[in-house]
Amino acid sequence: MTEHADRDAYCDALEFLSKCLELYYGRKTIILIDEYDVPLENAYTQGYYAEMAGFVRTLFESALKTNSSLEFAVVTGCLRIAKESIFTGMNNLEILSVLSSSYDEFFGFTEKEVRKICEDFHLGHKYAQIKEWYNGYLFGKENVYNPWSVICYVKELTEDEEAYPRAYWANTSANSIVRKLIERAGDDTRQEIESLIEGKFIEKRVHEDITYDEINQSMEHLWNVMFFTGYFRKVSERRSVQDDLYMTLSIPNREVKYIFRTKVLDWFAEKVKEKDRTVLFEALIHQDVQTVKAQIADMLLETISFNDAYESYYHGFLAGIFSGMQGYVTKSNREGGSGRSDLFIRSVSRSKAAYVLEFKIAKEYSGLEKKADEALRQIADKGYAKELHDDGYEKVIRYGIAFFGKDCAVHVSG
Repeated sequence: MTEHADRDAYCDALEFLSKCLELYYGRKTIILIDEYDVPLENAYTQGYYAEMAGFVRTLFESALKTNSSLEFAVVTGCLRIAKESIFTGMNNLEILSVLSSSYDEFFGFTEKEVRKICEDFHLGHKYAQIKEWYNGYLFGKENVYNPWSVICYVKELTEDEEAYPRAYWANTSANSIVRKLIERAGDDTRQEIESLIEGKFIEKRVHEDITYDEINQSMEHLWNVMFFTGYFRKVSERRSVQDDLYMTLSIPNREVKYIFRTKVLDWFAEKVKEKDRTVLFEALIHQDVQTVKAQIADMLLETISFNDAYESYYHGFLAGIFSGMQGYVTKSNREGGSGRSDLFIRSVSRSKAAYVLEFKIAKEYSGLEKKADEALRQIADKGYAKELHDDGYEKVIRYGIAFFGKDCAVHVSG
């Protein structure tokens, strides 16, 4: 059989199967196709999108348009790919999206259903926690919970009633596209993501007809993809003078907020780590405080932060950017003296200096210098350098670094 014949056989497979079923059972066939856009997404990321779009189009025409054995079909996916002409000429096609009121209660678990689940599994005392983590989506006019996450968490609770909620949705396929888009984000996009993490709203133009070929053409598509794949809740909507649809969006629940504060933050941090950090490394070694400060500040501008940023965020950020120093090993949270230092950077050769870094968060910009001094004092008071001295390093340089948003202060003691 030739390659062309093989392709034809695949394209006609669903139609052939439905005809066989009709002959056997004497009834027309119902076809259910779940996540139809996943092959398109994979093809887009792997570079054979046009071929896959053509194949899916032919498959659907055979199975859903010219199939005399078809009763009806249900096709589901995250994105409505109408412009691809995949559904060209389909008979009586009805499109229902997260914006539609029809069947809106079936896009997830409703409040009533989640209460019943908690009641059936004797988990009524966990209801408030489930709601805080997995509720908050608005489909049409119905408020719904993330069904996959609710199921996963309830299952864990039946095995361990003390289990803490997790972001079960964090590794879904949509994240690969969002990551590619975030890597291209500019200052405006980063600031909007920061606002969302802080619990604020953003307004964006929303349209459903997105093609994978168009995704990289505009940052506007980032927000559309994220909205239709579950990152945001619709707070309100309005029509412009030109009849464009604008939506006010927010992060729906703690699960998605956690994803923003971990996955999305990590993606930005990885982007920063790809920069040439040689100037920073040299400045650290030579105790050039002003250059260390300027370099860290520049890198902070390319990631995201938020008003309630916690110390561990900056800890992870600096541990990442100081990793990979030629001839040095970076270790975080090592036991030293009477407490725990934030970061050790030690030379492979003990004839060179080692470095102890301690971080603090200032509550306001004017408190940066005071907090940097406080970090230096903590290194001395708690003997963080003792482990390095005991390990044979004669010279240990101490850095106190304070952060406020994307600003920092750097103090050094040699």
